[in-house]
This record gives sequence, structure tokens and C-alpha cells, in this order.
Amino acid sequence: MSILIISVWAGIISFYDFTQRRIPNALSLGALLFGLGYVVIAGQTYYGQPVSSALWGLAVAFLLTIPGYASHSLGGGDVKLLAAIAVLCGFKVVVASFVLASLGVLSVLMAWWYFSHQLIALGWMPLVPRERKRRYIPFGAALALGMCVAVLFPELWGMQSWQI
Repeated sequence: MSILIISVWAGIISFYDFTQRRIPNALSLGALLFGLGYVVIAGQTYYGQPVSSALWGLAVAFLLTIPGYASHSLGGGDVKLLAAIAVLCGFKVVVASFVLASLGVLSVLMAWWYFSHQLIALGWMPLVPRERKRRYIPFGAALALGMCVAVLFPELWGMQSWQI
């Protein structure tokens, strides 16, 4: 049941990040506070990992996202989302989510780069964009989807054998 709830939560976050390029605080901070409360009351994460896994996950989440936030590559919602993933699911899922999200975003950017050259050559896309509006990559959506893959298919990543 917890995996279903986490997956629905991730789907809602992905929808918001794809459509609005922001993650509402009610979803990220709400999940973070729920996860912290659950850890305090139950003595484990919502996903069933020990408290130490949540603490290590928080540390790694901040180490992975604070540099991106400081350089304006990531938004505050992405930082709060990975922190929420840490307290809900623990260290293993944080690492797997970040790696999967990074690989997914890199793959999409490479495909976009390749196909944009093809579309320009065919004349279907202008050579020079009309306006230089800054576009943000919905990394929070990639994190949420990466978390879903890590939670739904832990055997693919060998997460049971990780000695942490």
C-alpha cells in the first residue's frame, strides 16, 4: 500500500513539474514533514528502511542538490523533493532516484539535440529561436519518476544487496 501511495504522489509531482515547471510546497514540504513525523513515530521510514537510512539519505540529498541550487541549475522544489524522498524512502532510493533522473534527463537532452538539428535541416524548426526565454528542465519530475522506478523495481538495481 505504501508503494502505491508513494507512486501516486510521484505522479502528481511529475504532472505539476511538467506542466507548470514548479513543485508546490504542499507536495514537497508536506511529504517531508509527513516523512519526518513517520520516522519519529514508527522508528523507520515509510518505505520500511531504518532511521539511519533516512538520515544518510538527507545528507546525500543535500550534498547532491545544494550545489545545483546555488548555481541556479536546480530549483528549491527539487531540493525539497529529494529531501522528502530521503525521509520517505531512505538512502538507497535517494541514490537510485538521482542516478536514474540524471541519466533520463541526459538522454532526453541528447535526443533533443540530435533531433533539433534534423528538424532545422528539414526546415520544420527555425534556426534562431524567436525569444531568448530561459527554459527549465523539470528535474523534479525526473526525480519522482526515478523514485517510482527504484521503489517499484528494486531488484533491477540490486538494492537488497547494498550494505548500507
